Amino acid sequence: MKLLGVGLLGTGFMGRTHTYAYKNIAFYISSIKAAPRLIAVYSRSSENASRFAERYGFERAYSESFKPVIELQDVDIVDNSLPNFLHYEPCRYALEKDKHVICEKPLATRLSEARELYELWRKTGVKTATVFNYRFLPAVKYMKEIIDSGGIGRPLQARLLYAHSGHVNPDRPWSWKEDFTSSGGGASADLGIHAIDLARYLVGEAIRVAAVERIFFQERRDRSGQTMKVTADDYSACLIEFSGGALGIVEATRVGTGYKNYLRVEVHGTEGALSWDLEDLCRLRLFRVRGFDSKVGWEEILVDMPWWPPRGHLGGWQAGHVLLIHSFLESIVSDTPFEPSFYDGYQAQRILEAIHLSSKENRWVNLDSVK
Repeated sequence: MKLLGVGLLGTGFMGRTHTYAYKNIAFYISSIKAAPRLIAVYSRSSENASRFAERYGFERAYSESFKPVIELQDVDIVDNSLPNFLHYEPCRYALEKDKHVICEKPLATRLSEARELYELWRKTGVKTATVFNYRFLPAVKYMKEIIDSGGIGRPLQARLLYAHSGHVNPDRPWSWKEDFTSSGGGASADLGIHAIDLARYLVGEAIRVAAVERIFFQERRDRSGQTMKVTADDYSACLIEFSGGALGIVEATRVGTGYKNYLRVEVHGTEGALSWDLEDLCRLRLFRVRGFDSKVGWEEILVDMPWWPPRGHLGGWQAGHVLLIHSFLESIVSDTPFEPSFYDGYQAQRILEAIHLSSKENRWVNLDSVK
């Protein structure tokens, strides 16, 4: 088994999530070829960096700059779990230093930056990952297997909804997520980018989109009490035409009253349909066309984790991150392709850019024109 040194950038929610994944791979997977060594962690707060390193077992902590972490000789993988506006520069620097790179979604806040990262990666021999973790949940992987094997016939339509309700509260403090320049989008970039990736993963490439985005709360107060303008969408809805002829609807909302973290995916085809949602993430619903008998209904399939938790003992949301990072480490030691890479991050960013443009100009946008 080979040890791969990890340099983690960011100690927030996603930094903790990725650290959980690194420390728990051996529980989820029976046989592993690669294991992480937690070399260093970076936070913009020296107190956070030191506390995080001590609590989770990183050997070193940095706060003045992310560059020393990337430059460490024993760091093989740079994991960028920083806020959206800090994705581009550290990822670019890591690629220039020939490090393997994991980056949270979205890949960047601007399409030009995502394209630059993708093109720079293509010139290197390193592995990259964009953290579209839902691909790795076993029920979603099985969903793809059924579709790719023709199990529901030719896909005709897809519906994807990702809904949070945290922004319904008008007293929620303003943060960088309310600023389009810092975030690259609101619900669309935070939640919708996951649905966009799943649509590509399950149905195929998009050729054009028509979208509408809306900001329902035009202003919020920051933590100091100052009134700030909201420039990132609270809600986004997009109609997608896929290269294979299917149509899809992708919705993302952070004002989905009643929902905490609801992600629903449906794909309907000529010979069947599939339905899955995150709140019951190990259960997949399958409909098979058997003539047009009115008594035919949906089947339910309980999809197990690869090894642990054992058969019938349901896994949780965090399993997607564990399985993604495990697969990434394995791809490094076996020198095999990994998906979703920066290519997938760039393609999702193209669709996100087309959504923004379509909403702004009130028209269909062809993906061929969005580079």
